[in-house]
Amino acid sequence: MKKIIIILSALCIVSFFPEYLANTKASEKTQQELPNFTTSSKGKNQLYGYFMLELYHNEIMSAIQEYYNDNKIEGYGTPSKKHYDMVSISFKGNKDYKGLEKFSYVLKITLIPSYSNGKTVGTDTLYFAVEPTRQTMENLPKEYPPIELIKYEHSKPPKIQNE
Repeated sequence: MKKIIIILSALCIVSFFPEYLANTKASEKTQQELPNFTTSSKGKNQLYGYFMLELYHNEIMSAIQEYYNDNKIEGYGTPSKKHYDMVSISFKGNKDYKGLEKFSYVLKITLIPSYSNGKTVGTDTLYFAVEPTRQTMENLPKEYPPIELIKYEHSKPPKIQNE
């Protein structure tokens, strides 16, 4: 009986040890590959804004091209570096706003649409109603899209400043 207990104990230790080493090596590898995260609120806001712009790039470009009725508009810039609030978000509470009950968030995105030669057409603010839970769903009914443009505001392009 003593031999069986010793053998079972040895098997448990031997089977646990390689997994412990693998987990430790994976943790070390992950720690080495992770970037440094900013603690600056300005840096966080700017990174958050760029993340949201990339996430909804296709919808943003479609809205811009549709507004100007011009498929030659190929991109957009962001407001000057002083303004890190190029993307703002509002959470629920949309029950008060007719037509937004089916969305959890409203995104406000301020951009400077431009042509490939750098010519800008305005400083525009786009408002999208967003429901992230539907983002990866397929065959959604038309009345429940994952994102919907709800307002488009246009103003003159910013003045070009000599650097």
